[in-house]
Amino acid sequence: MPYDINVDFSDSASNELLKDVGYSTPVGFRLLIDSQRYPSAQFNVQTAAIPEISVNAAQYATPQRTIEVSGDKVTYAPFTCTFLVDENLENYYEIHDWLVGLVVEPDDRETRKTRDMTLFILDSHNNVSREIQFTNAFPTSLSTLDFDAKETGVNYLVADVTFSYSYYRNGLLYTANAADDCLGVGVVALEKIPE
Repeated sequence: MPYDINVDFSDSASNELLKDVGYSTPVGFRLLIDSQRYPSAQFNVQTAAIPEISVNAAQYATPQRTIEVSGDKVTYAPFTCTFLVDENLENYYEIHDWLVGLVVEPDDRETRKTRDMTLFILDSHNNVSREIQFTNAFPTSLSTLDFDAKETGVNYLVADVTFSYSYYRNGLLYTANAADDCLGVGVVALEKIPE
């Protein structure tokens, strides 16, 4: 794995208490893809989820039974998000062309087919509180666009896109005592989460 996390598995008690507990809201997020290459898709994201992470237990055989011990490989589920499609389909075709480009563009040092993405988690005041970084992401599927002349109300088109990536990790931890601007939200990075 490209990064290490030092986890304290000791039995000593922690004296750190949660202070000023605020709860996360499902509408508090922003997704940033490469803003120069894919500017239209990122600001229309409607749903996103931090993907599942799992470690399969390894089996250790004994004469009476099989014992499971902690595994040695981390598996990351794909990252899926839903975005509103603009009326010119620009954001849809940004992802579409990226997907097709993975196949038709040559594999060489000048061609970068993957991009890093960042999911910003917002606090109750819409300030960035944490970022989740997806490394070497690329799209693997893009949903259909369903047009329907029988619709009576105004329902805007949405598309689902699924990304594969090398890994994700906690990025910077932010506090709300901020002066800088990040995606239109005032925050300053105080500390980097220990690696």
